[in-house]
Amino acid sequence: MKRAFTLLELIFVILILGILASLALTFTGRNKDEAKLLKLKIDYEMLNSALSFMRTQTELKQINGFILNLDNAKLNTSKEKLFYCVKAKECDYSLLDSPIYSDFKSWMKIASNRYRFFLNSKEYIDFFYNSKDGILECINSKYCKDLQ
Repeated sequence: MKRAFTLLELIFVILILGILASLALTFTGRNKDEAKLLKLKIDYEMLNSALSFMRTQTELKQINGFILNLDNAKLNTSKEKLFYCVKAKECDYSLLDSPIYSDFKSWMKIASNRYRFFLNSKEYIDFFYNSKDGILECINSKYCKDLQ
């Protein structure tokens, strides 16, 4: 006697596999967003440490005021060097030893002293470099409190 699966058994197995696949995709997407947020937290802490170092150097050298621009990157352009400066008229202090390259999936310079970090295609976090106080401020985002 030949043994085979019935149509009902096959439909049941396909249904279970579909449910498991949808659950797996849900968790995969959430983990990706959590990883992007973690990358942002690491970058933000690194930038704050570099800015703190800059403020300390400024105070020790008794220089009035902080740097006006963090970089001379073009606005809304990929592959620009962010938070990094080759000595130029607009930029005289390199915050980082190696740059963060702009990308629409990560950091982007959106205006003079304004930066955006893209969490995904729908969410982003904006930052403002306050040259008066020498700090990078998170602005208008539900994620700002997570970065403190």
